[in-house]
Amino acid sequence: MQEALERSDSVNLSDATLQTLEFDKLREGIALRAGSTMGREEIASLRPSDDHDVIQGRLQPVVETVNLIAFDDPVSLSRVPDCRPSLEACRTPGAVLTVTELLQIGDVLYGARRLHAYVTKRREKYPGLYAIIVGLTPNPELEEALSNALDPGTEDVRDSASPELRHLRRQIEQVRGSIRQKVESLANSLADSVVQDRLVTLRNGRHVIPVRENQKGSVLGIVHDQSSSGQTLFIEPMVSVEMGNRLRQLEHAEKQEVERILRMLTKCVAQAHDDILANLSTLAKFDAIYAKAIYCRDLECTEPVFNDRGAFKLRGARHPLLASRMRSEERQDDLVPLELSIGAEDYWTLILTGPNAGGKTVALKTVGLLALMAQSGLPIPARENSEFPILSGVFADIGDKQSIENDLSTFSSHAANLGRICEQADERSLVLLDEIGSSTDPDQGSALAMSMLGFLTNRGTRTIATTHHGALKAFAHSTDGIENGSMAFDADTLQPTFRLRLKVPGSSYAFEIARRFGIPGDIVDTAAEIAGSEIGRVELLIQDLDETYRNYKDQLEAIETERVETEAQKQIFRKRLADIEERERNLKQTAEAEAKQILEGANKLIENTVEDIRKSRADKGSVRSAHKSIAEEKARLQKSLNAQPVPAMPDVSPGDRVFIGRLGKEGMVINGPGNSGRMMVEVGALRVEVSPGEVEVRKGVETAIPKHPPKVAVDRDDAISLEVDLRGLMYDEASEVVDKYLDDLRISGLERATIIHGKGTGALRQKIGEFLRQHPLVKDQRLGTPGEGGAGVTVVQLEVYK
Repeated sequence: MQEALERSDSVNLSDATLQTLEFDKLREGIALRAGSTMGREEIASLRPSDDHDVIQGRLQPVVETVNLIAFDDPVSLSRVPDCRPSLEACRTPGAVLTVTELLQIGDVLYGARRLHAYVTKRREKYPGLYAIIVGLTPNPELEEALSNALDPGTEDVRDSASPELRHLRRQIEQVRGSIRQKVESLANSLADSVVQDRLVTLRNGRHVIPVRENQKGSVLGIVHDQSSSGQTLFIEPMVSVEMGNRLRQLEHAEKQEVERILRMLTKCVAQAHDDILANLSTLAKFDAIYAKAIYCRDLECTEPVFNDRGAFKLRGARHPLLASRMRSEERQDDLVPLELSIGAEDYWTLILTGPNAGGKTVALKTVGLLALMAQSGLPIPARENSEFPILSGVFADIGDKQSIENDLSTFSSHAANLGRICEQADERSLVLLDEIGSSTDPDQGSALAMSMLGFLTNRGTRTIATTHHGALKAFAHSTDGIENGSMAFDADTLQPTFRLRLKVPGSSYAFEIARRFGIPGDIVDTAAEIAGSEIGRVELLIQDLDETYRNYKDQLEAIETERVETEAQKQIFRKRLADIEERERNLKQTAEAEAKQILEGANKLIENTVEDIRKSRADKGSVRSAHKSIAEEKARLQKSLNAQPVPAMPDVSPGDRVFIGRLGKEGMVINGPGNSGRMMVEVGALRVEVSPGEVEVRKGVETAIPKHPPKVAVDRDDAISLEVDLRGLMYDEASEVVDKYLDDLRISGLERATIIHGKGTGALRQKIGEFLRQHPLVKDQRLGTPGEGGAGVTVVQLEVYK
């Protein structure tokens, strides 16, 4: 894996495209989470790769670190100093590193040892991380030597670094104390007229007394300094000069001993130079991985799935920069996720239409940026199982490319960019074109756009383009490999909904928006006439289609609501049916036990009678007769026990109403009765098969059998699942599913179930856990055991309501 990480990428990707898709801003956002300069440099150098092994080699450690942060004791490296200059300097003969530089190298050694031990202990759980840190070379001997010799608090060499240094520093303190005592004693003995004040200070490392200039003859000594006004002289008394000289000698010896210790430590560092530099590089890589994991955790990212079909399948995708900003503003719930598929069906070119500010350009950038994230080995802000191809090139023509410096107009700049795209894009490329065919004559622009898109489609290039040209909508509808798409728009409020609809073209709503924002109505009407009746009919057709689509969606939602209610009723009936069947089994078992007890009592009574006959010396014929009576009585009782009453065949036919006693409900006969007398009865949305003895015919009531039975039919063998799978859902969707599921469990009388949320970043697990803690139906919850699914599932125990 480490070899894969070292390979260079070869994605055809210009710096301009990286900037257009805001990949640089993405890297900046991740770098803010890094704790070291080198970690930030590692992130700044991140670029997409088209090598699957390289991508997976980058992705796996990030995913593992997200899980580590969520489920393990996190480890972070807050101290990874950039000591590359110090490491380079130590190789110079005679070099002596400073205490600060050596302390930084000690921090690197400490971080390397700590990280190596942490990940090695968990290498089975985090093999991708282990592949990164396996190259670390801890050096506990050098780390200990630096720690013992250097004090990070004072940034000085410790007294304990050597016996000689300890001895010298003790002598220095003794001599310094003697000097101060003698000079202070002299200062205190002088008259106030002689000294400026009695505070002994240091000048040039010498203890001096501040003496008034006009009294300098009163103190015999050496003048080392004077005040700025010249009124005060700082004099070292002669009585302390000799001791001051001794102090200077001791301090010089101390300096030499400190330098000797630092030189020795520098030499040790130089000998371990290569290992320390490699450790520093690995720590920087881990710091960058940790920053990526924090960023992806904050945005609830998931691991992308790569396919070799050239297909994009984005599920609940969000633009990371937009998601990050809205998260900081606590408006993340307002962000509308993107659902998009291209290359998975029979089209690989998608033309997006719709009003301005409706989200078309954001959709383009979302697809492009998430593709770059995926191929850079980063989890993506989307639901699980979002799919991407591995691209050989990404090309984008988005925004105003006017260049004054190169004397290019907006259209000329677009044309130059499109020319490069036609030359370089292939079947493994992604091309993103914003407002294709704009900035020039509309008719010629439309024709050029159609030709361009046809060229890319025939080449097999995955292409997404936005436009306002109506001709391109018809072009997409009639051309193989090209499909329409639109950003939904609320025609009533004239507000965008930012939801992408595939296979449906969109209207620009230019006239309606213009009228809404104050352009006089007669101007708008005239504009509509100028646009022409044909264009008007097309736009009207699209708007009618949009309205039909919205109505259809409302109807689907109503059907879904009805389905949910029917499902709840179905569960109630199933529970009642199960209770009745259980009671029947219990009654039968009780009756059998009582009958058996009666039979055994009768047997005993008869045997006792026989014994009495034998004791009274009855003749053998009487005994044989008694035995025969016993046998006949046993047979009669056993036959009575096993006999089942055969109900009379009911006089019913399909369409008749019958009452089912065990359900307490009336229903309609759908078919039967058959030879056995059993029949199928529809009770509301439930269909049950019943025996003749279970029904009571309601005479005089007939109901027409519907030619088309209800679409929602219930099988008797269907039962509520003991687990629900939330993987791939956002929290809002998942919480609704869990809430309904808990209601179903309560209605069904089940008290225990399993909720599958997957491991991922842990964000969904945490939110669902909080939701369950506040839910009135939940008595208890816990993470699954290893055999149940571990941290990927939560087992819930429901309250029992009686």
